[in-house]
Amino acid sequence: MRKFFILALMAASLMMVSCVERRNQVILEKFIPILASDNCELKVGGDKYYTDGTIDLAFTSDYLLGFQMTNYIPSSDGGDSSLTTNETNYFYAKEAEIEYEWDPKPQADGRKLTLKQELWNKKKRESLHGIVVSPNGGQAAGSLHIFEEVQIKDLLDHVNDIDWIASPLVIKVKIIGEVADGTTVETNKMNFNIRPNFGESIQMGSTYYVPEGGFQDTEENGKKVSAAKNEYNAIMAQCAFNDPIIGGCFEGQDSSQSNCYAGDTPWERYITETYGEEPYIPGYAAAGVVAMVYNTRKKSADDNGTYACCPGSAPEAPEDEEEENTDQNAAGGE
Repeated sequence: MRKFFILALMAASLMMVSCVERRNQVILEKFIPILASDNCELKVGGDKYYTDGTIDLAFTSDYLLGFQMTNYIPSSDGGDSSLTTNETNYFYAKEAEIEYEWDPKPQADGRKLTLKQELWNKKKRESLHGIVVSPNGGQAAGSLHIFEEVQIKDLLDHVNDIDWIASPLVIKVKIIGEVADGTTVETNKMNFNIRPNFGESIQMGSTYYVPEGGFQDTEENGKKVSAAKNEYNAIMAQCAFNDPIIGGCFEGQDSSQSNCYAGDTPWERYITETYGEEPYIPGYAAAGVVAMVYNTRKKSADDNGTYACCPGSAPEAPEDEEEENTDQNAAGGE
């Protein structure tokens, strides 16, 4: 009985210490997804959180990480912490401290690949603006960009030769700010895993297949089928005609699926011009990305056909040539 009492007392003491520590801190509680169902706005107080994310380097060099903080510092004026009082324990977020960690495990073929350590070893600070958290358990949400373009280009060099499932890139985040008297306050540190890929977030039904030499006139059941009608049939059978981005808010991030109309960013243009076989079309960089992925990575080497971007919406069916000839003959007879 005495042993049980001592254990219970120790547990209670640990809980009390934990409560005291938490009560006097600002806590980085969780990373929160930015969802289309929330109008792509950060929402606090929900039950959604995540610890892993993906970035499709074919579409983006950016990853916007959302987070939620809670200010457990007690109010300085006995409980009334409205903006009209002299409350001094509001937490003002100023910057995020980001560290990167990656475990370079040997790959399946025995190679031991490494990232450029000079890009990842040093801590990075990113300024945060407009995030204020009230005391007594107040909550607020914010977001930060976790990569620089030079880091993304390093990931791009290894996106296909590193097993990112086995060795994700770990992002360690801490928020630094201050209260009204200028005292610096730092949150705890939290980890977030990122797994890069290339071209995996393209929507099904974004392209249709064009056979070698293009579409040709054919004959079916004794009737001529024009090349235009054959192309129309291919489009209607293979294209989904979805919105430019579905399942998310940003192209190339997490569950977002993108098609040829998902953007025209400098990064998409860079990918198109660097890896594509066709010239960049102004205003349609995402189309160049999709065509490049399908025509260089998603078909066999002996396939001489091409993939073309689906139109944004279903086209009108071309008229049959026989119908056109009949109409013209009838007009001439009149």
